Amino acid sequence: MGATKREQGRVIFDSPVLGKTITRTLKYEIGAAPTGSEQDTGIDLPAKCIVRDVFVDVTTAETTGATKTMDVGLLASESGGDADGFLVGISFVAVGLKKGTLISSGQTLGALLRVDESGSAALVPEPHLSDAVTAKSISFTAGSADWVEARGAIYVVIEEIATL
Repeated sequence: MGATKREQGRVIFDSPVLGKTITRTLKYEIGAAPTGSEQDTGIDLPAKCIVRDVFVDVTTAETTGATKTMDVGLLASESGGDADGFLVGISFVAVGLKKGTLISSGQTLGALLRVDESGSAALVPEPHLSDAVTAKSISFTAGSADWVEARGAIYVVIEEIATL
């Protein structure tokens, strides 16, 4: 536990955590077939955090749906929201852990986690800063409304800035 001292009317906390980041992984279980429209996970990003990466763990593949891909992002109805800002078109045809990629033939890393390097059309990964936009609600969207089997989890790896 850190010490507390008073200095010119202010209370100063000497804490080994303040001013540092705490790495956390936010997890949302996909426990029912997605609807095909954007769905709010009910998980919000902290006001000041860095989104390092987003993964999807497909535990049951989708075999019925016409379009077997999923997007993950920030709720589009919120200011600055982008429904596919983290992951675009992640495949649900096979089980396994899925990540975003910048490979030109199958780019799936969303716009909130990449940047165009100096207009060279070369995309590079870049973390998302949660205070860059008002939107904080993590959302996902299935590729079509006829999904039946799909199950899995969404993982959002963040570094939260420790503040008072």
